[in-house]
Amino acid sequence: MDSFERELNKLNINDFIWLIYFFIVLFSLISDSFQRKYLFTQNKNYRNIGRGITLTLLITAFFIYLYFVIDSIEDINILKNSNNNDARKSRVALERLITTLVFLVGGALSIYTEIDDKGGDIDLAIL
Repeated sequence: MDSFERELNKLNINDFIWLIYFFIVLFSLISDSFQRKYLFTQNKNYRNIGRGITLTLLITAFFIYLYFVIDSIEDINILKNSNNNDARKSRVALERLITTLVFLVGGALSIYTEIDDKGGDIDLAIL
């Protein structure tokens, strides 16, 4: 795939990811409403529904960042294999990889924390 087609494909995927983010925001609001109902009623069903939605959103975000990590690695490999040794592009690609790895690790830790919190006392407040 040539550079133009690859960039166009990446933009199409990014558009789809922005649409997913729209639904993440929507379902975060729904999750918060269940958490709010739990605070007023102490009905654990509301808390469990809200936590289930939050966990699903965290897992979705994790896979989005996994895509970005894979894409960053592909960019680095393409730059390595090209004849043009542009140090700036290589540095930016490496910085992008590090950034996406940090988000991926943070997402994995958030998922672990949400699963590990058996009592439902911890509010991650990251979505």
